[in-house]
Amino acid sequence: MNKRKKDIIEQDLAGKNLKKLNRIFIAVFTLLVIGLYGNTYFNHFSLDDGYLVSDNPGIQKGIRGIPDIFTSFYATDSGGKTFGYRPLVRTTFAIEMDLTGINPGISHAINVILYLLMILILFKVLKRLFRGYNIFFPFLITVIFIAHPIHTEIVASLKNRDEILAFGFALLALDYFLKFIDFKKQKFLIWGVFFYLLAFLSKASVFAFLLTIPLIFYFFTNIKLKNIIILALAFTGMALFAAFFPKVVLPDMSRPIEMVENPLAFDNGLWNHLGTGLYIILYYLRLLFYPHPLVFYYGYNMVPVVSLGNIWAILSLVIYSGMFVYAIMRIKSKNALSFAILFYMVSIAMYSNILVPIPGIIAERFLLIPSLGFSIAMVYLLFLLFRADLKGSPKFNTRMAGVSLIVLIILIPYAIKTYSRNIDWRTNFSLYKADLPYLENSVKAHDFYAEQLMRQVNEELKKPVDVTKFLRPTINEAIMHWKKAVEILPSHYSSWTNLGIIYSRIYKEHDDAILCFEEALKYKPDHGKALFNLGQALEAKGQLEDAILRYEECIKYNDDAINPRSRLSNVYFMTGNYRRAIELNEEIMQIDPDEPLPYVNFGNYYINRADTVKAISFYEQAVVKGAPAQVSIFLMKYFDSKGEINKRDHYKAIAQKQMEGSVVKP
Repeated sequence: MNKRKKDIIEQDLAGKNLKKLNRIFIAVFTLLVIGLYGNTYFNHFSLDDGYLVSDNPGIQKGIRGIPDIFTSFYATDSGGKTFGYRPLVRTTFAIEMDLTGINPGISHAINVILYLLMILILFKVLKRLFRGYNIFFPFLITVIFIAHPIHTEIVASLKNRDEILAFGFALLALDYFLKFIDFKKQKFLIWGVFFYLLAFLSKASVFAFLLTIPLIFYFFTNIKLKNIIILALAFTGMALFAAFFPKVVLPDMSRPIEMVENPLAFDNGLWNHLGTGLYIILYYLRLLFYPHPLVFYYGYNMVPVVSLGNIWAILSLVIYSGMFVYAIMRIKSKNALSFAILFYMVSIAMYSNILVPIPGIIAERFLLIPSLGFSIAMVYLLFLLFRADLKGSPKFNTRMAGVSLIVLIILIPYAIKTYSRNIDWRTNFSLYKADLPYLENSVKAHDFYAEQLMRQVNEELKKPVDVTKFLRPTINEAIMHWKKAVEILPSHYSSWTNLGIIYSRIYKEHDDAILCFEEALKYKPDHGKALFNLGQALEAKGQLEDAILRYEECIKYNDDAINPRSRLSNVYFMTGNYRRAIELNEEIMQIDPDEPLPYVNFGNYYINRADTVKAISFYEQAVVKGAPAQVSIFLMKYFDSKGEINKRDHYKAIAQKQMEGSVVKP
């Protein structure tokens, strides 16, 4: 056999071996992802999943709602804040809604599948980047990346599907850009732009990955000036699209950052921004090396605002400067560790809070892309430590066995942490309970947990028996956490308001409630919830003139408010100002013609004035518009007393349906 034939046979065998290895690697990735994240199937909705998926009217329309999805915000919370433009993600939830209904298990399974697909695309890209390297190099990078516990938030939280889709599409775009450079075919450039636009439609912050692409081109291609110009134009076009397209299709965005989210938004000191930013990126680096504790939210006051003279800021500056100097020194040789460091530093920079304050200050999901640089660096150093061959054919010798053993040792604690962390994400309650010991200084953590406790209390209070005394320990625990929240941040008006509501509505301690509401209004004078509840507390104490002032103030700041108008109309009626009472109810009818409250109020007024016939007429109209079950029960009893059996049975049936669907708190 001549040498040429021998070389052909060896190349053919090597190709077959690589294909076989590739199939094995894909099987390993699949088993690893399912093994680590399969338990999320048993999780419910948590944190933002509710208002994004289960309680989102746009999503509940299913496929019919997709046109509206592309002209509306990603989500709007209970306070009216709007969040980004991510129509592609919402479209996936809308399709799910049509196919499976509200099913958190299915949604979590889809998240796991999408994460696996993202991993497979990542491996494909890594093989291209490290072409000519030992195939075990990109394989082990992918394994470390899959198992890192820092990714639990993006997989276990449905809201963070945006991160998975955005990174997945960005990787696909990169794959096609690299093909364009390799094969000089325009179709690959078009596909690359297309997939990057899909990435932007998933989450605009994927722009951070766009900044790393020139770096990738430098290290892993021999790109010509002509192609650099073409790609630069394509990137500029995509950046302009990301910046301006949402402004064309969306209404004005309302997303002011509050003190409770990030104190840097209220600090103009350059030294503090630099110091705190360095502190933050050191914290991120620590999380990559030692991912514990992992928590669902940081915010005020988990991260101190520090100056550039802070010891941790100085240490961070020293570490990052050293990394940067090493990377620059090795940049000419296109060293893999140099690339890993620069990739990490570029992708983490936008989350440092130095240039722009980030809601929450720190979030584990922000480490999705930077963790790739970390994974590359870790595996590279292991190859270096064991002097394993970085390049050449995939030989699994004793040196590779040493690298693989260390990776396996790393995977064991990673896997344990990832699996257990997924269980923490099972429900809001389990998540808050697990994380609160590590979030002692987080205002929002205490606020979230107290709200969760009170949701449980309110469900119990719907029962047709008085269970208040049995709920006191839970209620008092909620009070304790809201008090802790205002201890950390006295200006947290929503916690003051919630404390006041408990004192007023549950414990009937109206004096304490009034103090809490007034404290809330000291920091936010136009807070409608505090004004309305303060009016109710004053009304309960018989201070009707003061109550009127607060209700009027609430309406002033909330033009379309219905409940304060209704309460105010009743107070005016009690004080003999019948004309104003009627005007307010007529205003409610104009604001919402289907609102039953004014009809109930008019019914009550006529009952009070002994005009039962007119009262019954208004009560019947109120029932048609969906009045509470008590109105139907009243009508049932009234017609029973009059011997009108048909009407009695009619309202009895309505009352039964209402009670079955939603038990009304007595």
